[in-house]
Amino acid sequence: MQTKKVNILVVDDRVEGVLAVSAVLNSPAYNIVSASSGSEALKHLLKDDFAVILLDVQMPIMNGFETAAIIKTREKSQDIPIIFMSAINQDEQYVYQGYEVGAVDYLLKPFDPYILRSKVAIFVDIFMKKNLIKEQIQKLHEIEMKAHTIAIEKKEIENLRRYQYLADSIPQILFRLTPDASYDYFNKVWFEYTGLTKENTAGLNWKKVIHPEDLNLLMKLIEHNENLEGLECECRILNKLGDYRWHLIRVQPETDDNTHELKNWLGTATDIEDRKKREEAQRFLAEAGEILVSSLDSVVTLQSISKLAVPYFADWCAFDLINEQGKLENLITYHFDSEENNWAKEIHESHLAFPEIQTVTKRVLESGKSEVHYSELTKHSLMIVPLIAHGQALGTLTFAASKTPKVYDQYYKDLGEELGRRVALSFENSQLYQISQQAIEVRNDFLSIASHELNTPITSLKFQLQILKKTLANTKDAPLPIEKFTKSVDTSVKQVERLINLVQVLLDVSYIQAGKFNLIFEEFNINEMFNELIDQQNEIMANFHCELKVDYPHNLKIVWDKTRIEQVFINLLNNAVKYAPGKIEITVREENEKVIIKVKDYGKGIPQEKLNFIFDRFERATSNLNVSGLGLGLYIVKQIVEGHQGKIEVHSETELGTCFTITLPKKAVKVETLSPFSYQPEIQN
Repeated sequence: MQTKKVNILVVDDRVEGVLAVSAVLNSPAYNIVSASSGSEALKHLLKDDFAVILLDVQMPIMNGFETAAIIKTREKSQDIPIIFMSAINQDEQYVYQGYEVGAVDYLLKPFDPYILRSKVAIFVDIFMKKNLIKEQIQKLHEIEMKAHTIAIEKKEIENLRRYQYLADSIPQILFRLTPDASYDYFNKVWFEYTGLTKENTAGLNWKKVIHPEDLNLLMKLIEHNENLEGLECECRILNKLGDYRWHLIRVQPETDDNTHELKNWLGTATDIEDRKKREEAQRFLAEAGEILVSSLDSVVTLQSISKLAVPYFADWCAFDLINEQGKLENLITYHFDSEENNWAKEIHESHLAFPEIQTVTKRVLESGKSEVHYSELTKHSLMIVPLIAHGQALGTLTFAASKTPKVYDQYYKDLGEELGRRVALSFENSQLYQISQQAIEVRNDFLSIASHELNTPITSLKFQLQILKKTLANTKDAPLPIEKFTKSVDTSVKQVERLINLVQVLLDVSYIQAGKFNLIFEEFNINEMFNELIDQQNEIMANFHCELKVDYPHNLKIVWDKTRIEQVFINLLNNAVKYAPGKIEITVREENEKVIIKVKDYGKGIPQEKLNFIFDRFERATSNLNVSGLGLGLYIVKQIVEGHQGKIEVHSETELGTCFTITLPKKAVKVETLSPFSYQPEIQN
């Protein structure tokens, strides 16, 4: 048996608009009827029934709003759902105007084909079922009434049962109410969903499973429906599990054919809980998005996000970030009751110490998927969400519920993960901003130091050249004072050498940053290097009244970049002379296939707050400009040592001095070093 096609009316003055909609709704079940004007659409409505009207807003002579207003005044067409479509009138006032004239939806062009097909399919389905239900319930009611007075033929009884089975097979809730809204009929789905019996539903008892806030609206619509028009509203209905789910309720009046008086209310209730959740999630994420772009202060942003998420997600939530040691460190814990904030923080930090929570957290960070855990100790349901940006694990967001009943189903997991992703990106941007600000400060400090360092030799060089010029001018007719002349030239050469050294340091740093800092390895005896080093440093040590003691094995052969390793020792010795003149010791020991080198001075030591940053670029052990240096020497030293697959450590005590310990392989080979940004933190159990 062939099913009759359902009519769908498309009203658009533009042919391409009609063709676009027809292409999207192309289906053997639909009969697409087109109209190029409002008046043509009204003529079609006089002749045929339609499941839904797709109405363009912007049309000449009679626009969509005017056409809709006339449609809603006609008894034959007033209940047909209208969906407005517009590419121009996108302001909220036009959307509101559309709903005021009776539209069920307002789509903006270009529209999503999937959304349009889905919306039309719903109204077509409702149209078909409503017609079928109306016929079936009418027939069923008539047969039930006659059953008390006359004998019903066997065939009619079979048909009655068939209609009953059909009504029970439909997945929606079907019902019929008397004019005063008392129970008359509910299909099987109602009783399965609510868990009620017919006795529990009798009279007005069906109302008790409708959410009180929504029941008032529903009853108001029914009781004040003097024109006996169809109505619809969204209500929450309590299921047998104790949960309220949103339903779209549509009610149509059933009137007497002769007197036109109201006989019954016929209705359907369609579960729209998933749709409502999607809308709710979109609103929540939109608000979160506004918060995340409102400030570059990560703490302020996370506090605002916490206030938005609680109590929507839980009683309290916590943000934990991975610190430099790879451990989770609590940054923010927020409880909806401010008086319980401290309690929530203590509980959460105790959670972090639980082995089972640590295991779950580690799994969450590795998988990038949230997990739910129930704490037997504190009786909390926990949902742990990863904070991951660009594949980098930054930490976790934990939601905890105890007082507020909360089932963390897939909906909450998906929403939590999306929130976590957006928070992680925002936090990463905030960190990058702070890093850039710190870099600017470091750059400014460096420029100040560099200008001082470069200005000193330039000023001295200029002074010496001025002396030479004056000397030459005063000795035109006299012999040159060779001693004085030579001394000025020597001083000038030293300042030029100092400038060359400063420029070379800057070049080394640029090569390191560009990945072009090449090392050339060769085999040599360590005795050769230290003999040359001592010869080079004797004059400097003497000038600063500094004693240099070197203890090393004389027959130790190594494979290093000799020039660069000499640069390491020169930098360390220069630092010791500048910051701690006096006695300096260098000791070299061979252990297995490694060489352990210690450079120790007996000066005032390096402040503890400086030790963690001593090998960073532009970092100096002192802020005193009277002590020369760009703050790049130890940075270059560290790069050279690590380029030899070695490591350098520093130990310092106040007034006792500083000791640098370098560990190098006897035979270094060239390898590709890791990027400084490849660090992957992990949870420490």
